[in-house]
Amino acid sequence: MRDRVRFACRAAAVAIALAAAGGATSVPAVAAPTGITQTAPAPAPTGLTYSFDAVTEQVTVSWDPKDPADTVTTGYREGSCSGPSTADGPCFARVSGPLLTGTSFTFHQAAGRTRYFRLYAENAAHQLTGSAILTITT
Repeated sequence: MRDRVRFACRAAAVAIALAAAGGATSVPAVAAPTGITQTAPAPAPTGLTYSFDAVTEQVTVSWDPKDPADTVTTGYREGSCSGPSTADGPCFARVSGPLLTGTSFTFHQAAGRTRYFRLYAENAAHQLTGSAILTITT
């Protein structure tokens, strides 16, 4: 809490100094708080395709395997969107439960339906990077 108060006081002092200097644009550097690390984002999954078994009404979505040089991706999460693009509606990722670690995911979908699917790669900090949206029509 003290660090936050000190930071707020420094910011206020900078604002007062800028006003006194007639709005000068140079701002003294303030060090970032210690203990904060950034994690690189996982690369977006690629190569999404799907197959549909009409008898069992099962859809299997497959994607390219993780690149062996990728040390950031810890797994994948499936998601769905309310439209074929994010402009048409938001995409939601399933964030509970275990990560997908393979290269496919199977779920039930009745025949004659359309679903917009997105796969998310997750890193160790639980940040998600989404694939392109896959339109699944059964």
